[in-house]
Amino acid sequence: MRYHDCALDKYEVSDRGETISLYLVCACPGKEADKSCIRFSHVALYNFVHTGGATITDIEELPVADLLREIGAQVADWNRWYGVHLWKSGIDDYIALLQEQCCRAWRIESAIGFHRFVIAHAIACTVDRR
Repeated sequence: MRYHDCALDKYEVSDRGETISLYLVCACPGKEADKSCIRFSHVALYNFVHTGGATITDIEELPVADLLREIGAQVADWNRWYGVHLWKSGIDDYIALLQEQCCRAWRIESAIGFHRFVIAHAIACTVDRR
């Protein structure tokens, strides 16, 4: 999966929030740009901040529990304000439910601006070298 130092061209949320696609452009001087799409499916929760002009530097998979323990207070606030899909009574129950459903977590970082995470069942990548 190629993403390091690729520019985020755009992202799309589809299927009522269950699919998130990151469209990346990897350009090296003197070569034709590679375009790729990283698609997360069966998304349970995601959050993106500052997407404009982002260059992706890392997509790191980490345990769902580790990610949610870091941001648990924030997710609890989101649940109070907006409602979080699958949330029942607290962060521990939410972690257990996501683990039972075999969800995985990815932290996405960039050189400038874009950062956050996706919790979903699967990730796939396609490359267009036209």
